[in-house]
Amino acid sequence: MSPSERATAPSPADIADQIIAGQLDALDEPTLTRWLAGEGDIWELMAAADRVRRDRFGNKVHLCSIVNAKEGGCPEDCGFCSQSKHFTTATTPKKFLTSQEMVAASEQAHHQRATALGLVTATRGMDDGDKTLELMIEGVRAVRDAGHTEAHASLGFVDEDGMRRLKEAGLTELNHNLETGRSYFPEVVSSHSYDDRIQTIKTAKKLGLRTCCGGIFGMGEAPRHRAELALTLRELDVDEVPLNFLISIDGTALAKVEPLEPMQILRVIACYRLALPRQNIFIAAGRMHLGQALPMMFAAGASGMMVGNFLTTPNRGVDDDLRMLDELGLETYVCGTPRPEMAVVPTASSPTAPSPTPRSGVRRRLPVLAV
Repeated sequence: MSPSERATAPSPADIADQIIAGQLDALDEPTLTRWLAGEGDIWELMAAADRVRRDRFGNKVHLCSIVNAKEGGCPEDCGFCSQSKHFTTATTPKKFLTSQEMVAASEQAHHQRATALGLVTATRGMDDGDKTLELMIEGVRAVRDAGHTEAHASLGFVDEDGMRRLKEAGLTELNHNLETGRSYFPEVVSSHSYDDRIQTIKTAKKLGLRTCCGGIFGMGEAPRHRAELALTLRELDVDEVPLNFLISIDGTALAKVEPLEPMQILRVIACYRLALPRQNIFIAAGRMHLGQALPMMFAAGASGMMVGNFLTTPNRGVDDDLRMLDELGLETYVCGTPRPEMAVVPTASSPTAPSPTPRSGVRRRLPVLAV
């Protein structure tokens, strides 16, 4: 970048101004890539990202939890995953949880101030008519009827008929991460394609399910791959974006990869907030790599986090997480209150009518949450 180009390039504050004015796609790919590569002062990036977060979410944060509804034995070869049967790890394959066990996990998540429980299966997927799908439909229905949390799920590839039945049983959101940018994906996974994943997300959106789709950072990808993922998520217009930071697990293909440094992690969070201003960006696996800088993830633009243990690795203690939120003055959503994307935004003509969340490219100011 030449000195003249650098002089005319938008600053993080400029991008934040445009976003708050309603231009949700203000951050372009070249600028995003440069910032992810280390250009630009991290504190300026964080200040801009925090303005956007507060304009969209105020001091509200969303908490969710996950449970391994089917652990281990997955036939896919995702290089980061300890549950793949292609690797020899400490994970032992187990049977599906019962509906009662899923409900118990939902109740525990509720006591941890989480509004949603993600039911996760280490499977390639499941189609309508499969016994495994019937088990998950039963579990989703049981979690819904218990009323502790919303029922979310991450089930691999599910066909349209199967996904429709899950929605009818009470599923409100489907998680299906893209993991990384399209051009880097073959370096991490070879047993299925990027398009397989994208089609699953599109099917969920077609059926009216909310979509949770993010990635893992620190797998050896370049800044351009991180930018590529962010803009794909923006194009897909997903609802929630979980940011995970690689936890290297013995026995996996990425066992020897060193974790990202705290300021690198904060840079990723800030860039993703500016690239995806509408979405709930929550921090999941690997956030302990932040060390003493952990509370700064919210100042960098995060609007939520995963509480409780992850699938095969421990998380920070829930009491410590909740105390941190209280000390930061951040309020959590509890079961029965509106989620950010479900918020009612009063208008002059209709004080109680719901106002749709603005989509990518729509030139309107981000609504202030009504809670």
